[in-house]
Amino acid sequence: MRGQRTLSAAGSRPTSTRRMALSPLSLNHRTGAAPRALRALATAGLVALALAAAGCYNNNTGDTGVLGFARFKLPAFPETGSHATVVFSEMHFSPAYKVQEVPRILPPEGSVPVGGAEIVYTAEEYAALIQPDAYADSYDPAETAELYRVNCMVCHGQSLTGESVMKDFLVRGAAPADMMGDIAMNATEGELFAWISYGSRTAFTLAMVGEPNPTVMPDFRNLLTEEERWHLVSYILGRQGR
Repeated sequence: MRGQRTLSAAGSRPTSTRRMALSPLSLNHRTGAAPRALRALATAGLVALALAAAGCYNNNTGDTGVLGFARFKLPAFPETGSHATVVFSEMHFSPAYKVQEVPRILPPEGSVPVGGAEIVYTAEEYAALIQPDAYADSYDPAETAELYRVNCMVCHGQSLTGESVMKDFLVRGAAPADMMGDIAMNATEGELFAWISYGSRTAFTLAMVGEPNPTVMPDFRNLLTEEERWHLVSYILGRQGR
């Protein structure tokens, strides 16, 4: 019978024998989402066509201008490419770079990190520097001895005299400095800090005239914090008996 209700195969839910032909259009009307999107796209297309007729709409990029003062984006209809319609054209055409991919987007020269930048002094100003009180108070001999072991002992040796396993393998630059010798013993704490920061006394002297570091000792200002370098100064002074 037309419209008769029967039991399903499972015997639990009644089903109807009446069949309805549901088209995608009828489903869309039931949800209401697709027609609204189509109407919005059609409206945007009509607006774009109207602006194009006025000569202030670029169909390839979506750039739009009104009366020379209002500029905004509309859906684009590019003549080439894989997309017939591009709604968010600024996202579709914006450049994106992968990690380490050129061109590298680096900070502008002279920009200051959020944590602050280290001050660069002249040679005379470095010689007159003294360790900030905050770094002197945070100095821990045991921790700094480990810092020296990891970063310095391989070249300067356990005795700080430059006698180490690496001495005979260095092929360029001066031999590791003797931090127990007269030059280091007579240096100010600011000079010791500068030598550590710029990678030896030779490298510091050349850096003050704009020349690169020719020695095998690295610029520890790029490897250790300012506080860690001042702690190394305190460690050296302590080993020297000063």
